[in-house]
Amino acid sequence: MKKLYLALAFISSALTSLMAQPQALFTVSHGPYLQEVTPQGATFVFTTSLPSFSYIELKEEGSEDIRQCYHAEHGLRDANTTFHSVRAEGLRPGTVYNYRIRSKEMRDFQPYKVAFGDSIVSQWYTFRTVDPESKGGSLFVVSDVHNNSSQLETLLNLCDYKTCDAFLYAGDMMSYMENDETPFQAFIDTSVRLFASSIPFDMVRGNHETRGKLARSYPGLFPKSSGKIYGSRRIGDIMIVMLDCGEDKPDNVPVYAGLTDFDAYRTEQAEWLAQLVETEEFKTARYRIVISHFPMANVFPDEELNHGINDLKAKMLPILNKAGIDLMVSGHTHRFAFHEKDKAGNAFPVIVGSNRSATRLDISDGKIKAKVIDNAGNVLLDTTF
Repeated sequence: MKKLYLALAFISSALTSLMAQPQALFTVSHGPYLQEVTPQGATFVFTTSLPSFSYIELKEEGSEDIRQCYHAEHGLRDANTTFHSVRAEGLRPGTVYNYRIRSKEMRDFQPYKVAFGDSIVSQWYTFRTVDPESKGGSLFVVSDVHNNSSQLETLLNLCDYKTCDAFLYAGDMMSYMENDETPFQAFIDTSVRLFASSIPFDMVRGNHETRGKLARSYPGLFPKSSGKIYGSRRIGDIMIVMLDCGEDKPDNVPVYAGLTDFDAYRTEQAEWLAQLVETEEFKTARYRIVISHFPMANVFPDEELNHGINDLKAKMLPILNKAGIDLMVSGHTHRFAFHEKDKAGNAFPVIVGSNRSATRLDISDGKIKAKVIDNAGNVLLDTTF
């Protein structure tokens, strides 16, 4: 009998302890941030603190006609997950839309029984689809922040980010993906707080983002309809080409443990680039900007440390030199540099940002005004092409 009382007392104590433990709060933990906004579509990315079933409600500004947008594959809508990426297509060009998140916590998910918990309805956010007829614009470009979100915010403010139309992150925004929170703490959360729920940022992968066991989940954070990391984006009459450089050292160095294949990847990408520059979309652009983490200019010695740069340059610079590129903006070296057109094998000017600077491009009337500013507010370059 005494043993029974002790057992009951233990169970009662355990239940009391469990009941006393605070329940995890169901919230939108990160985001929303926009990706791949085009004249006809947009992708909405966010996370929830607990597994949930989530979707986006979307309407044109001023309209009461609300549309529900889900992510579904193979007949199944996403459910019981904390990471959410929802694509909306069939939108109207140059149009202002409002959107919000709806999410239901999933407390139990059985084959014939689903138990929902708390629900979330976010505030309304606003964005505009791309206007194909727009002329010029202002671009913000930064690289090599390496998890320093406060420096990112400083540089955004120094470049008057509130008047920018596009944001380009040119690689090494993280040192590597240590855990699922790393990209959010490094730069995504800051971007969301300042602009990214209304204006997308484009993420160009740097060599540091290829490192670590979570590097393989990187593409999911920045989804593209093509399924590729590299790509291009047309904003009105501006064509932006975003290259994915890979690692800087040869694939066979011991530190990569035989897990990389970037030489072949750069060959694949060069084939895509050769096709891109022949498209009508590329040829009809008035301005052509290339964003590449590695700079492409003949100023790097042919040594192991720069293998990736030299391989990229050998495969892609001949294509770019014949494609009427107006400007390349890069990073990687952690030292600011400016390579004028035709001075180092490059048929276009190359700006190399440091790990403490950002570039603002103001594009109009056939000209590109470039200003590079460091985190102390010093102007490193102020010129017009």
